[in-house]
Amino acid sequence: MNAAITRFVENEKNVETLFNHMNDGLMMTNTKCEIVAVNPAFERMTGFTMSEVEGQNPHILKSAQTAPDVYEKVYETVLLEGSWTGELLNKRKNGEDFWSDLTITSINDIDGECYFIAIIRDSTERKRQEEKMRELAYHDELTNLPNRLNFKESLQQAIANANRDDRKVAVLFLDVDRFKKINDSYGHDVGDELLIQIGERIQSVISDHGTVSRFGGDEFTICIGNTSDEHANVLISSLFDAFEESSFKIKEHQFFMSVSIGVSYYPEHGQDVDTLLKNADSAMYRTKEDGRNNFQVYEPAMNARTAQKLSLESALIQALKKKELEVFYQLQVDVENGKPFGVEALVRWNHPVDGVLSPAIFLTLAEEIGLLADMDEWVLNEACMQGKKWHDSGFNELIVSVNVSKDFFKRKDFIARIEKALTKSQLEPAYLCLEITEKTAILQAKDIREKLQSLKKQGIHVSLDDFGTGYSSLSQLNLFPIDTLKIDQSFVRGQASKANDAIVKFIIEMAKTLGVSVICEGVETEKQLELIRSEGCHRAQGFYFSKPVPSDDCEKMMREL
Repeated sequence: MNAAITRFVENEKNVETLFNHMNDGLMMTNTKCEIVAVNPAFERMTGFTMSEVEGQNPHILKSAQTAPDVYEKVYETVLLEGSWTGELLNKRKNGEDFWSDLTITSINDIDGECYFIAIIRDSTERKRQEEKMRELAYHDELTNLPNRLNFKESLQQAIANANRDDRKVAVLFLDVDRFKKINDSYGHDVGDELLIQIGERIQSVISDHGTVSRFGGDEFTICIGNTSDEHANVLISSLFDAFEESSFKIKEHQFFMSVSIGVSYYPEHGQDVDTLLKNADSAMYRTKEDGRNNFQVYEPAMNARTAQKLSLESALIQALKKKELEVFYQLQVDVENGKPFGVEALVRWNHPVDGVLSPAIFLTLAEEIGLLADMDEWVLNEACMQGKKWHDSGFNELIVSVNVSKDFFKRKDFIARIEKALTKSQLEPAYLCLEITEKTAILQAKDIREKLQSLKKQGIHVSLDDFGTGYSSLSQLNLFPIDTLKIDQSFVRGQASKANDAIVKFIIEMAKTLGVSVICEGVETEKQLELIRSEGCHRAQGFYFSKPVPSDDCEKMMREL
């Protein structure tokens, strides 16, 4: 022993001072494991006084939550090795459990008597902080459901159990349908509360059948261990029933929500966590593509389709930069004289491998990846520039129609972007027509009405596209400053029927009453042309007159008519 230490401990007063002023609790027992001394820190920590514990076995501190064999192993280690260091859950006098870091050492005095000295440090607060950190690390902060990390660990354990018991594991990947619209229309506070309620509803169905996690955003995952196809299908059916039975109520709002689900099974669809999740995700996206509010089980072909979609996404992002997009134009014709009065600008993608792609292939994809507004603005600028060229070459009354998506319309500086396109091209506002759909028009009525009125004051025309397919067609006509109704092609191009003829006639008559013009889309035959002409529609477009074509071909057609 160091000489300084020896001198210190030989001074009884020094030892007494150390004993009484230690922050750590100290307890000494004799060979019979009877407590013979404790210090003040021990009394504060445990609530027991020296007089209460003297002669008692240290088991007086034993927590009911600690197995008896734990204490036996501690005692054996001290006897064999001379000391033990570790962590135990003990109990205070008032019955409260507390965690303690312990070091127990056996000491023999000069007479050969054996004593045991325990140094005790209360680690309860540290354990609480560790538990809190674990909670944050393993649980979603918003819904308090297990998070991605937690879920993956649970799935890994379920796979291990299933492999041992020769059973299945089902992995469900859920996406809340049209959740983005809730966030965009009502704000993130409402969206967050909706996610909380959705998580609670999913958990109420799954209960102890599996693990429910908020995987991220509006995506949830479920792991069902030791299951079968039949059992998983019952739970999936119960999930859909739970969403259909009642709405979600948040403040004064009421929402009927649905989910799209993809399912993969261990072991047939993957042997590890990441593969099972990836395949369930692929199945979920296939469900959304096929109409949402349903579920699909993974098939190998889905991965190829997902990979193709991801490849298309990457190529589309570069398409604008690489100037692969092109504007085609479709004639709009006065049916009385057969002359074009306008053109509709329609985007096409000159894909480097697949050739010219229809917007039906890539517009939805552009919306999903947030590219649609930029694409709309590019078409607007190109169409205005081309319209001005045609005016300068003799088609000085030609109206250029451009489609405006809700993503573009919702931009705060939408008006300024329209004005910039007109200024840059020097096209007169009176020869620009912006086409919006009914579904766009009902999103934020006040905002849209104000924007349209501002555009109208500048002389820009407004057309309501796909009329008859929206949600509140008739009421909107009084709310918005519309110049033209475009009768959806489904009423003109579909199978001839008295009902379709009556709808077309009704829309034309209503438009006349309201003082707005009508364009019939989808005219492909002489018979269809005669129908709309007989009902008083003087403007039309469709394959009967022309398909969408590049600007040079469109100009050639206009000169030939």
